Amino acid sequence: MHLSLEAQASAHAEYVRAALPAAWRSVLPSHHPAPEGLAYRTRARLHVRWERGRIEVGMHETGTHDPVVVDVCAVLDPAVEKARRTLGALFQGSRGEGDVQIALGSERRPVLEVRWTGEVAATCFARLEQAVKAGELAGARVLVGDSSRPAVVGDPTPWVPGADDLPLRLAPGGFGQASERMNATLALHVAGLVRPLAIDKAVELYAGSGNLSIVLAREVRELALVESSRDACDAARANLAARGLTGRVVEADAASYTWGATTKLVVLDPPRTGARAVAERLAASRVPRVVYVSCDPQTLGRDLALLAPGYVARSVALFEMFPQTSHVETVVALERVRGARS
Repeated sequence: MHLSLEAQASAHAEYVRAALPAAWRSVLPSHHPAPEGLAYRTRARLHVRWERGRIEVGMHETGTHDPVVVDVCAVLDPAVEKARRTLGALFQGSRGEGDVQIALGSERRPVLEVRWTGEVAATCFARLEQAVKAGELAGARVLVGDSSRPAVVGDPTPWVPGADDLPLRLAPGGFGQASERMNATLALHVAGLVRPLAIDKAVELYAGSGNLSIVLAREVRELALVESSRDACDAARANLAARGLTGRVVEADAASYTWGATTKLVVLDPPRTGARAVAERLAASRVPRVVYVSCDPQTLGRDLALLAPGYVARSVALFEMFPQTSHVETVVALERVRGARS
């Protein structure tokens, strides 16, 4: 945060360039600057625990599960920051610890996803109900210990604006990008990469709740969405149906999913750990086009090194999804080299 946004962008570009396979480092990345540097993040994950007679709330210290308590988190959307400040009072009287994810739900009111180890005070549920009644929260889901079913208060469904300006439903506690505005820019960029290719059959791996699917389904004739989370699959189906779009949602592990021989495009947006197994199978395949969306240049570079012998990078684009951090979102469009051995 001591760097200007321009200096951060320059550092991110160099970080990504260094991670790319050597043969691709001459590709000039396009850059999409952050529309705002502060108060942009509409999602947060907090650690809450009872310690020495009081509730502590904070982000995890690097390499630990200890909360670092702060007065203000400058990157959080004001509604999310306001909810963060209430967590100590909400959980007062509880024992143990838990992770709390905050997102925005209906009418841009915060929603909570709580996974707690220990005892949640009965008064906590009463406070949650009062917060929903007062309009301070849209809802909450609380999963305690080994329970398989969460306690639900209000409507805990997260919603974000989709890249098509229609509401996009997310799975409670599921993945969503940090910046709504930059996410729309990224999704429209992916659609723009796919549009001129006139693709018949495409597979989207790690599809989540359909963040990219709602634009990809407009650009390809047959789209298969692969996602391991059942809640996310349900949200993806609902998002497609709400738009009158078609797509086959497959609940499966993207790392081991087998696409058909006639697949012309694979789009993947894996978690920070990357998609090494997918990259290995793509390298041995005949899939002509790949679009790889990554939030971690290191694992992106590792996976692209596996693809470099058979593919060429047609474009690299950087999206400042996480201002004030070392992270950057990258989209790489790949085309299979004719005659490359698979």
